[in-house]
Amino acid sequence: MREAEGLLNRRLLMVAGMVNPCEKIFDIGTDHCYLPVYLISKGICKKAVATDIKKGPVKIAQRNVRLFDMEKSIDVFISEGISHVEKGSSIVISGMGADVIIDILVKDMEIAKSAAQVIIQCQSRTERLRAFLWDNGFEIKTEALTQDKDKIYNAFLTSYSGITGTYTKIDTIASKHLVEIHHPLLSDYLSGYIKKLDDIISGYMAGGRDFAEETDLKRGLEALYEDI
Repeated sequence: MREAEGLLNRRLLMVAGMVNPCEKIFDIGTDHCYLPVYLISKGICKKAVATDIKKGPVKIAQRNVRLFDMEKSIDVFISEGISHVEKGSSIVISGMGADVIIDILVKDMEIAKSAAQVIIQCQSRTERLRAFLWDNGFEIKTEALTQDKDKIYNAFLTSYSGITGTYTKIDTIASKHLVEIHHPLLSDYLSGYIKKLDDIISGYMAGGRDFAEETDLKRGLEALYEDI
């Protein structure tokens, strides 16, 4: 049996670090099944169910399960979303954009609400995902950032509380948690977002569109950037 050390890249190590110990983890969009293998090898989870929507990744995942001698601990099969997840379970959804993640949660909202923990690693439009979670009564308990090569990734640990609150557009981009802990990557994360806004504003200017909202948001982020 192969050792799991060195199996995960920085992005997946960040995700693994957010998983609280549990009996069974459901890994959605598992790809190579490296995350479940790692979590079980470290004793964080006892069993796992790993799914993907494509046959190719599932075959690779099944091969890796055999390679690590974990056939009794990990089930791998084709499935879309979280309809197969047992209520009250632990869920990981990683490597997808906000729109796909939101669609997965909306389709089986009762399962998502019942989960003991949902760890989400979003690849794009994270601000949209934060707003969705808050609007639908999910508490973001903690967050993390990591850098892998030239890209900064983030992850959330969330669960349903039923409580919704108020927030600003800036909160959805740089949450209060990341600001309060003075995360060392937050300044780089913000500068990247400010650059995106610069590009959007330039495009709007060229097209004769109004960009007042984007300008106000940029100023707010720049002020936050100066304070951290």
